[in-house]
Amino acid sequence: MHKVLLLLGLLLRGPLYGYELHRVVRAHGELYADLKKANLYYLLERLASEGSLQVQAEPGTRGARGERLIYELTDQGRMRFTELLREILQTYEPVHTGVETAIVFLSYLPPADGLRLLVERRQAVAARRAIVAADIGNQENNGPLVRIAGDHLLSLIDAELAWLDRSLAYLEALGWAKKSDQPALHVPPEMDQDG
Repeated sequence: MHKVLLLLGLLLRGPLYGYELHRVVRAHGELYADLKKANLYYLLERLASEGSLQVQAEPGTRGARGERLIYELTDQGRMRFTELLREILQTYEPVHTGVETAIVFLSYLPPADGLRLLVERRQAVAARRAIVAADIGNQENNGPLVRIAGDHLLSLIDAELAWLDRSLAYLEALGWAKKSDQPALHVPPEMDQDG
């Protein structure tokens, strides 16, 4: 939903062609990082087929088509933007990255491997935080709303780091890594339906 909101919001300023939209998305770095080029064009086509966008072909441009498509918001698209904006701001949906599922099955790995993987994840998250912080620092002149959007992204990353720190400390306190180096080939208790 947030990707659709992003595209509709960018088109509120006026008509743009796909490459211009892609440039804007790339220019905003980490704030819009999850909207890839192929996904952007797929969503534009979908929004046009749903009536949220009007598409005009501009002939005589370079490229495979020999034309470029210009996307413009329709009245229906403006209403959809407002509905999505309100819905996203009013609701909370936890972000599921898949790590929750992986943790449930961590007992299938040797304990030392499991801990090593969690430590590597922490290192990767910390490295990503540094990149995001630098990128957001470069966006400081884009106004207070961009600043708080960036702060939200950093807060999510900080929460992941805090969770990893707590989890690693907990497993170390249990002596989890000192257990056998053989994986436990059983169904974790929390997954056992019989009790």
